[in-house]
Amino acid sequence: MSKLTRTLALLASIAVVSTAFVACGGGSEDSTSSAAPAADNSSAADSSAADSSADADANADADADADADADADSRDSAATPSGNLGDDDPTLTIVCWTDADLQNMFDVYADHSDATVVYQNCGGNGTEASTQYATYLNSGDDVDLFVAEAGWILNYINDDSMSAPLSDLGLTEADYADAYQYTVDIGTDNNGVLKAASWQAAPGGFAYNTTLAEQYLGVTTPEDMQAKIGSWDDFATTAQELHDASNGAVTMTATLGGLWQAFSTAQSAAWVNGTDIQTDIAREFADMAKDYVDKGYVNPAVEQWTTDWTNVGLNGETLGYFYSTWCLGEAAQLEQNGGTEGNWRIVIGPQEYFWGGSWLCVSPNCNTATEAANFVRSFTVDPDIMKEYVEYSGDFANNKTVMEEEAAGDYTNPLLGDQNQFAILKDVAAGITMSDTISKYDQNLKDTFLKTLKDNIDSDTDTILSTFTSQALADNPDLTAGDGSAAPADDAAAEGEDSAAEGDADAAADGEDSAAE
Repeated sequence: MSKLTRTLALLASIAVVSTAFVACGGGSEDSTSSAAPAADNSSAADSSAADSSADADANADADADADADADADSRDSAATPSGNLGDDDPTLTIVCWTDADLQNMFDVYADHSDATVVYQNCGGNGTEASTQYATYLNSGDDVDLFVAEAGWILNYINDDSMSAPLSDLGLTEADYADAYQYTVDIGTDNNGVLKAASWQAAPGGFAYNTTLAEQYLGVTTPEDMQAKIGSWDDFATTAQELHDASNGAVTMTATLGGLWQAFSTAQSAAWVNGTDIQTDIAREFADMAKDYVDKGYVNPAVEQWTTDWTNVGLNGETLGYFYSTWCLGEAAQLEQNGGTEGNWRIVIGPQEYFWGGSWLCVSPNCNTATEAANFVRSFTVDPDIMKEYVEYSGDFANNKTVMEEEAAGDYTNPLLGDQNQFAILKDVAAGITMSDTISKYDQNLKDTFLKTLKDNIDSDTDTILSTFTSQALADNPDLTAGDGSAAPADDAAAEGEDSAAEGDADAAADGEDSAAE
């Protein structure tokens, strides 16, 4: 069912949907959704019992009763809170930095619960939320559930004062046997306790302009495209072919940022081993990125999420983008970057990777436990409701069975020339592994490295790694330089000298000496 069709249907059954503005700790936005029971039409049916339409009315009432019974059964079989959380507030409050996904969930949830659900805004983006949440969660303001990103979720799920185990809602890891395992791994704290559940998986692929692919590469099908970029070696070979055929007018991909996301989240090596920063991934990517820049496969001046990033797609100056599932919907990145004519397709690309994703976490201050349990179960466990959500929003549900069904079904995306993106991305999601490779430092280290790389793209790899390590140690004084980190001298690292990160000549020289040793 399309989003528009379902929206029209919901308008007939949702009694109240209102939007208000409230602060994150004092002054931002929230949206409130509630659904009232349908009006009782039994007297009208009785008065027309003799009419031939009575049978139809009776059947409709019977269907409505059956639906109500099914919803009641669903609630009866929902997770049962442990009693460790409060349950005396009728309003379910969910904190996030955006309601882009939550509003779709609220719309679907209105068909299954008459609860009042409130979105509480906290932060203008995920980065702000990662620091502002702590203040909000300690403020005493209402919060039952909160949303966290992969890059910083460990800061919250490893702090029992900030998050409660999902078992307090009556949910265990056994409930997530059909979830993509990497999402379970990310939602599990350092003690092996499941603290968060994601309603979505966020597998990524390579979206490409079919017009350019045919013009310069002779590619006419997604299968042919995948064959040409099925590994990083193949990707580089095809990038050279494209560069030669277009006389350098078209880059293989839009940004170093997208390239880095695809490369980094699919690696099996950890960024931190104990307290040591590991730079094996950074070194490998730096070598690859410098080669790509030197040969014109990517333009380092194009920044992710900027007008330039949008325009290279609109103007036919790049073959493609690395996109996650959330880039492919209505008004999202694919449409912004030129995918309005249906002449784009998506393939797996050089390797499986993920980009982003959001997890529902439970606040220890939750005072709406039963409804919180029902909400989390609905969108992270219940396959029927998760399927509804996929078909309403176009998002990628965190449920293998649901996504196998959608991949085999008649879902189409007009931005992708009516391609079924789920048929491609379900295989990506199944191939993503995390195991013990994540740490609470990862987002900071990844961001710091990418900025260092772009700022020093003309430098040699050792200098890039030395500068990165200096800044990483300054930002994270509890970390140390691991073997091969090209770190500055120990004294400078301990002091976290800003001059090294800023390119101070003396500090840089010290860093290069250490790298040589």
